[in-house]
Amino acid sequence: MNAIETHGLKKQFGKIVAVNDLNLSVEEGKIYGFLGPNGAGKSTTISMLMGFTKPNGGSAKVLGYDIITQHYEIRKLTGYLPERPAFYENMTGADNMQYFGKLIGAEDLEQRIPELLAQVGLEGRGDDRVKGYSHGMRQRLGIAIALLGNPKLLILDEPTTGLDPQGSHDIREIIRKLKKDNVTIFLSSHILHEVQEISDVVGIIKAGHMLVQTPIENFLRSSKGTLAAFEISSPMIDDRFVETARKVKGVESASILDGRLHLTMDEPAVAEDVNAALVGAGFRVREIKEIVPTLEDAFLKVIGEKKEG
Repeated sequence: MNAIETHGLKKQFGKIVAVNDLNLSVEEGKIYGFLGPNGAGKSTTISMLMGFTKPNGGSAKVLGYDIITQHYEIRKLTGYLPERPAFYENMTGADNMQYFGKLIGAEDLEQRIPELLAQVGLEGRGDDRVKGYSHGMRQRLGIAIALLGNPKLLILDEPTTGLDPQGSHDIREIIRKLKKDNVTIFLSSHILHEVQEISDVVGIIKAGHMLVQTPIENFLRSSKGTLAAFEISSPMIDDRFVETARKVKGVESASILDGRLHLTMDEPAVAEDVNAALVGAGFRVREIKEIVPTLEDAFLKVIGEKKEG
């Protein structure tokens, strides 16, 4: 079963279409990176999934429940960390957890609160007032509150924005541990290297439309995200070397950079044909190394292609 599934989901504010015909599929137990430029419709989508905003069209289910008629059931089973979580500043972290836990009907709060504070790295700080918390501590507290109801699904909206490297690392580790506990993570973020590091699947929307939805490794290696790129080292790189490689079927570009031949090609298998062609022409090939693209490279390319189209 999918933890989240939408079909033709649409939301319009006056004449502005924020989400348009969105088809989203999030498999249970996966970390799903939900990406898009500013104004793409990410926050509006999350708002509809949580039942805060009603769609104008289409349908969606979260954990098998309809987002319009069964949003109460969804909220009982879903933890949610908004981009800017709000707390009662003069209350302690533990008291905030007690308050929000009672609101959602969470059980065993006396035992659960200290366990979660320890899990998110706030052990020993639960009795401090929230007004004295750093930004990173607030994010940790927000995640702890989102986990109070033992959720099957956790929706995180920009969980590491504004955090220092250590804080961001700690949040990623928390997310990884939750995945091991079979919690589905729906992660909206603009910090792409972090999404690349922890996500199983990526979905990219622009202007409310889904552009790409696929396992992240497939996306990074596919022509939709980027061509396959390789770097070839040889003691005898010259113009004839470059021309020999360029003539191989499937090679899109070939150029010399820092004394190495850089190639882009339709698929990784073309590298074997390039090697055979170079050796056959009498050249000595020292090393062929694939250049693994970043999520940022792939994201910018697919967004740019859509803009040009």
